[in-house]
Amino acid sequence: MRIRLTIAIAFALIVVAIGVGLARSPLVRAGTDGTALSGEVGATAVPTTICQGEETVPAGTTVIRASMLSLLGPRIKLVARSGSQTVTTGEIGYGWTGSVVSIPVHRVSGAHSHTTICMSLAKRRQLVNVRGMNTKTSPAVNGKAPMAGRMGIEYLRPDNKSWASLLTPTARRIGLNVGGGAAIVLLPLLLLLSTAALTSWLLVRDLR
Repeated sequence: MRIRLTIAIAFALIVVAIGVGLARSPLVRAGTDGTALSGEVGATAVPTTICQGEETVPAGTTVIRASMLSLLGPRIKLVARSGSQTVTTGEIGYGWTGSVVSIPVHRVSGAHSHTTICMSLAKRRQLVNVRGMNTKTSPAVNGKAPMAGRMGIEYLRPDNKSWASLLTPTARRIGLNVGGGAAIVLLPLLLLLSTAALTSWLLVRDLR
């Protein structure tokens, strides 16, 4: 009886986890500073604060993505200010990797222009390359020293649609590319779920 109950609870938790995941919304780009990623505008391997002004933060922003390259990046604390007003704050722990770093921030209620984005890199001696476009117009600042140009920054917000609502259109798009329509994606998924349910039922029956 306990084994059957354990299996039933485990299966229910899996279903709930899938449901919660499908109910969430994917992130979409709400805006960008328009900086072309033509090359490196600076680098640092020591704790510092990199700031960039004249940014426009769109309403609804929950993630700020900066063009920083690192193999094992340091912890970063972000503060966005418009004049004396703090627009939003956020933080990401050490260990991020890749050519961009996505920093979760508190949701921005309204759009803010002429905003300065400051990112403080913690004490971790790991090289961080800042990517963007060479320019003398409002360049990023490393500490008090101007960098060679502006850093690429993007602003992300949750989409108005959930993953569940995007499932069928995405499956249809994949089906059009490979042939067979949406069924070529949905049928294997339904078959997988049916197989899992049947396996659980057979296991419970054999344990009686």
